Amino acid sequence: MKSILGIFKDLKFRKKILLSYLLVSIVPISILGIFCYQQTTALLLSQEKTNLQTSLQQACGAINNQLEIYNSLSDYLAFDADLMEAANRTYNSYLELYDVYTNTITPTFLAMKNLHDGVDHITLYSGTNVEPHGDMVLPIAEIHDEPWFDQAMDSARINWFCDETAQTVFSARRIPGLADGKESKKNLLCIALNYDTLFQSCQELLQNQCGIYLVDAEQTVLFQQYNSDEEPPAVSLLQNGEGSVSWKQTEYAMIRADIPACGWQAILYKPTHLITDAASPIVLTVLCMICICLVVILLMGGLLSRAVVSRIEKLRKNMQQVVETGNMTVFVNSRSRDEVGDLIRSFQKMIARINLLINEVYKEKLAQKEAELKALQAQINPHFLYNCLSLINWRAIRSDAADISEIAQLLSSFYRTTLNKGKNLTSVENELRNIRSYLDIQLIMHSHQFIVHYEIDDRIYPYTMLNLLLQPLVENAVIHGIDQKPGGTGCIRIVGRQEKNAIIFQVEDNGVGMDAAVVSHLLEKDTGGYGLRNVQERIQLYYGKEYGLFIQSAPNCGTTITLTIPARTDSLGS
Repeated sequence: MKSILGIFKDLKFRKKILLSYLLVSIVPISILGIFCYQQTTALLLSQEKTNLQTSLQQACGAINNQLEIYNSLSDYLAFDADLMEAANRTYNSYLELYDVYTNTITPTFLAMKNLHDGVDHITLYSGTNVEPHGDMVLPIAEIHDEPWFDQAMDSARINWFCDETAQTVFSARRIPGLADGKESKKNLLCIALNYDTLFQSCQELLQNQCGIYLVDAEQTVLFQQYNSDEEPPAVSLLQNGEGSVSWKQTEYAMIRADIPACGWQAILYKPTHLITDAASPIVLTVLCMICICLVVILLMGGLLSRAVVSRIEKLRKNMQQVVETGNMTVFVNSRSRDEVGDLIRSFQKMIARINLLINEVYKEKLAQKEAELKALQAQINPHFLYNCLSLINWRAIRSDAADISEIAQLLSSFYRTTLNKGKNLTSVENELRNIRSYLDIQLIMHSHQFIVHYEIDDRIYPYTMLNLLLQPLVENAVIHGIDQKPGGTGCIRIVGRQEKNAIIFQVEDNGVGMDAAVVSHLLEKDTGGYGLRNVQERIQLYYGKEYGLFIQSAPNCGTTITLTIPARTDSLGS
């Protein structure tokens, strides 16, 4: 079975033009449509989240304002002198107790309840010897087993509690003792609110097809309202930050808001698909536009293909016999001066140019690089140089000049590895020996004013590489990096390691560095000598374009040159 590409290749050129027109037109239109849909969806989500945030903050603000009022009411009652005295008093007779109920507690509680419509009842839980008085006064022993009792008694502030099952909301706070030094009693003042009235603003949010949870500081659900049975549980929402949450393959937009008066938090969520469904008309519009464009493209493509293909088919017949054979001595001629005639003449020039590049430029360039290296190596007569260096070394030893002898030996080792007996390839070990000799000479010449660190993996020693690749990098590090450093100790770091099927060398210095503009043209600049450009060209001519040099540098931060070559063991006889 043919592939799609194979079927396309077998089509007539006229059909290819039509199909190309269709693809070229449909792809950008589709991309534009998808982009518009995504942007519209994102905008709808953003606007809806903003609206939800505003609505939730308004609802929480309304609840918070009510709770602040009831907090003030609780403070007012708790610090009322008559109520404090009544709560902490030990009664000697029922007459005293009746008098307090009639003249203090009942009028005060009824007045506060009448002033605040949201209050269901106010209750004083007393630790004295009181008798129950409706829901206004009850012994504190009745609430010892309540789960909220210890928290309310141990806290000096107002504590708010909510029981969703019983649909009750109430505050509890201690009534302080008297200032006369007597032992204060355990008294709690509780204000119970109307559940539906307090959370009315939250219930109004359900009109937007939202769900809402109210949780306390311990993440306990206090209030919940939602529109369907398939809603995410509160624990799934609490585990995610504000933004979105996924539950049962459904995405939900989620908003949070705090109620500072009681330390509660509200979580509002809405299914994302309910928000993005508004973008569906955009999809239909884009599909209609694509269909209209297809019709127009088919009509225009048919006319254009007929005008273009007839001339190209004549050119194909003229070129087919010679091009398909692979014969690069093609000669095609045309007297026509239109675009097809220009195409024929351009094809002829292209073939001639390719032949020139293959037969002259490429081969001559490779030979030129090899000749440059041979010429560089031939500039020095090896035997004469070695004899002179041996004589200098012998004379230095006789004269007890150890430093001169060391320089002569290093120089002899340097040129021996540099010349490499005229061979183009050397081992990694010999190449590293060459730069060690070079750097040792430079250290002596610079009176050891800089330091050199070697980090070489000895497992790369047996591999082969082109001769004289590292020495120009090290020389640049010394001359253009360390020598130009205004102050401080210079440092050169040589790294050699193997990574998979490649050998990586790095020459790093802490010199003056270069700016990005200089670095970007460094491998393109013709320095007139055996520099970085020459090294780059030799590597890529021999190993391929995927290997070469990479330079990192910044002013006053030094320079790092990375050299990458394949890990190979070519014959050193080449």
